Amino acid sequence: GMGIKTLICVATAAVREAKNGPDFRKAVEQETGLKLWVINGQEEARLSAQGVLLGWPDAKGLVCDIGGSSMELAMVKSGKVGRRESSALGPFRLQLIEGGKEGLSHYIRDTMEGLAEKLGTDHDRIYLVGGSWRAIARLDMERRGYPMTVLHEYRLTPEAVLETCDFIKNGNLSNLRSRTGISSSRIELVPLASQVLRQLVE
Repeated sequence: GMGIKTLICVATAAVREAKNGPDFRKAVEQETGLKLWVINGQEEARLSAQGVLLGWPDAKGLVCDIGGSSMELAMVKSGKVGRRESSALGPFRLQLIEGGKEGLSHYIRDTMEGLAEKLGTDHDRIYLVGGSWRAIARLDMERRGYPMTVLHEYRLTPEAVLETCDFIKNGNLSNLRSRTGISSSRIELVPLASQVLRQLVE
C-alpha cells in the first residue's frame, strides 16, 4: 500500500540458532518470494543502535535490545555506533538454564560481568529497546500510578528500575496482566527480563 520498492527481511537469533533455521528460510522464500537475511549478534546490535540514533541523533550511552533468545548492547555517541556485544540473555533462552533460581542468578551475573568488562560501566544512560523492556516500563507506570500510558521516551531512574523489579518479583502476574493489558505470553517472560534489567542497572 505504501509502494515500497525495496524490502529487506532480517532474521535474528531465533532463526540463526534454530536447527531448522535454513529449512525455515527456504520455506519462506518458496512461499513468499522473500529472502531472509540472517544477521549475527554484532549486526543485530548495530541495527538496534542505529534505530535509536534515527530517533535521537544526540543519543549518548548504551543501547540495550532484548529479544526472546538474545540481548544486544551497543555504545552510541556523536551520532555513531561504537563497540557492541551480543549475549544469550533473552528470556526464552534463560528458561533453559539449569540449577534453579541460584543457577539462573549466577548465569545472569556472570554474563553481565563479562559484558561490563568489554563495554565498561561508565554509561550515564541506557536506551532500552524490546518488548520485555516496554512491558516493564508499563508495570512501572502501574506501580507509580502514572497518569499516561505512552511508552515512547518514558524514562526511569535506576532507583525506580530496582523498585519495579521488586514490584514484579513480589506481585501476582495474573493480576498485573489484567491491570495493564500486557499479553499472557509477554507477562510470563517479564520476571526473567526484570532479573536481567536489575543486573544491568547494578
